[in-house]
Amino acid sequence: MLTRSSDPAELTEQSTRLALDELRGVLVAQGLDGGTERASVPAAAGPGGAPAGAHALSWAASGLMWLTGTPDRAPLVPDGPVLDRARAAARLFASLSARLGCRVDLDVARLLGGRAAVLGLRRGGEFSANGSCRLLPAADEWIAVNLARPHDVGAVDALVGALGARTGPAVAHRSPASQAWTALAGTVSTVAASDVIQIARLLAIPASVLRTDRRTVPFRSLPVVDARPADGPAPRRPSGARDATDRRPLVLDLSAMWAGPLCAHLLGRVGLRVVKVESTTRPDGARGGDPAFYDWLHAGHESVALDFGAPTGRAQLRHLVERADIVIESSRPRALAQLGLDAQGLVAAQPGKVWISITGYGRVCGAVDQAPDPVAFGDDAAVAGGLVAWERGAHGRTPVFCADAIADPLTGLFAAVAGAASLLSGGGHLLDIPMRDVAAWVATRSGVDDGDRRDQALPWRVTGSEPAGWTVHHAGRDQQVLPPQAPWSDDAAAPIPRAAPSGAHTRTVLAGMGLI
Repeated sequence: MLTRSSDPAELTEQSTRLALDELRGVLVAQGLDGGTERASVPAAAGPGGAPAGAHALSWAASGLMWLTGTPDRAPLVPDGPVLDRARAAARLFASLSARLGCRVDLDVARLLGGRAAVLGLRRGGEFSANGSCRLLPAADEWIAVNLARPHDVGAVDALVGALGARTGPAVAHRSPASQAWTALAGTVSTVAASDVIQIARLLAIPASVLRTDRRTVPFRSLPVVDARPADGPAPRRPSGARDATDRRPLVLDLSAMWAGPLCAHLLGRVGLRVVKVESTTRPDGARGGDPAFYDWLHAGHESVALDFGAPTGRAQLRHLVERADIVIESSRPRALAQLGLDAQGLVAAQPGKVWISITGYGRVCGAVDQAPDPVAFGDDAAVAGGLVAWERGAHGRTPVFCADAIADPLTGLFAAVAGAASLLSGGGHLLDIPMRDVAAWVATRSGVDDGDRRDQALPWRVTGSEPAGWTVHHAGRDQQVLPPQAPWSDDAAAPIPRAAPSGAHTRTVLAGMGLI
């Protein structure tokens, strides 16, 4: 029977405390409330935090090692203190949420591995756990290409053709996705990574270059001319109902899929009122996935559906945005502009407004990205930030995926931290939260201990087999590699709350705000 160690996280507490101090410093540097919890590490601790072997024990107990590595081979551990940095964010969120009126303590392992537990995912090595993304060697660098949507699979022929190759005849017994991967792998190996990524993005295929040297921060408060904080203290959580008397701070969730909805879920647990807004013609694509996972993110939220293609629907959307204290969106800026929404103008117009913008690469992509507003999902964004593990073999080292679309839940967590800190600071912030940069932040070692250890012997051992299970051994301690845990309680008798159908509260919400 699989058992969890009494508390493997205790070995990495020193690293978590260091990460907490670093994260507080980022908040303060961005003009946000840095929280009251201080966790300075004694000088004797040194810059590297906990030993790497302790991270391996903790990773094994979390359920995330189950999802990292090559199938039928020993599971792996990423280089950076991923869990420690995530735990630091969770601890800071607990402190900030308490000051907003309701302390929320988070189980980071469930947060990061919950979807994989719900879907029964396993590690896929060069393929992501959900099978849609793949790591491929280009002529000069490793890249990740994500064929998550039918459009992406269908666009591979155009990508291969633009790279100067032919896809060849279709094979009747092979799926379109399998044919696409065969054609793509055979083409990109002779093409520069930057050329592949540039053309892929022009075709709206999510793709990225593996970068392990990125040093960044997980979020930024972008300058907004005339932005002002709200008058008076930060709003606290009062009790309230879903009617015109509801005076809780309003979170308007315009996002979709995972990162943005997770941010909304966490702010909703603090007691803020969350209203999810979807298009009547293009609802959140996650509704078509596993219902239990969608319910976990959206249960307790009000649902509004509007026709974004009609002037009335766009006007109602704008009115809702103007009423919101916090807006969460995961759209590319040009898509917002098509709806008549200008984040900077709206933040400037309303004192105290908090705008949380979650994208793959940031609202203003750097010149190295070659294309404006590239689309991204959790797995390819993680690769762009260098958040991978490394498989050692006879022919050198190859990267493999780390956990399940891990940039998504990490970004949702860090976005919630930034949003809560902004609210406590009085708001008036446009928060830019790129998934790539969040992944890079957690993948980077603390302090000066940030060298590449891929050539060094690992300070832990992994024994076992796929049928019998795997165990990590370090410094006299053993930890079985455990499967991920579902995001809700282990109490089987406790019912899982259900999310509202799309548009279930449209009339109630609009009428309560005097919009109909």
